[in-house]
Amino acid sequence: MFAIRLLTPNRLGADGERLGEIVVGEFREGFVCHLAGAVSNLEASWRPELAALVRGAPVAILQHDPRVAWLVYREGRECFVQQRLSLDGTFGGLVPRVVTNEDGDAVSTWVTSLAAVQWFLDAEPGSPDAEQGAAPNPAGI
Repeated sequence: MFAIRLLTPNRLGADGERLGEIVVGEFREGFVCHLAGAVSNLEASWRPELAALVRGAPVAILQHDPRVAWLVYREGRECFVQQRLSLDGTFGGLVPRVVTNEDGDAVSTWVTSLAAVQWFLDAEPGSPDAEQGAAPNPAGI
């Protein structure tokens, strides 16, 4: 399963910022969205990144803050999701996927299928399934 979305405008963070949510398999995480003037367009900016991933791009950058993004790496039919901080906000040098940090510890990574990302993209915007962000999939994806 895969989904990423903005939560409704009445669900705000402690400082009044918009919140988002990502779902990767059993993993579900809320996050704060801080892109001045662009928060309402975040979902629209994420979709082309994910579509390019499905078409063969090695990584999709799902930015939700000037310095923070969810990265979705495609490796064959699997996708690996990581959250990344970029102090300068450029998100360069993303390939190959980092699996350990500078201390040798494993980088937190969640795995889903490319089919799950495609299913997310194919979901009709505005449908109850899309609004829930993680509807059951009869194909078991």
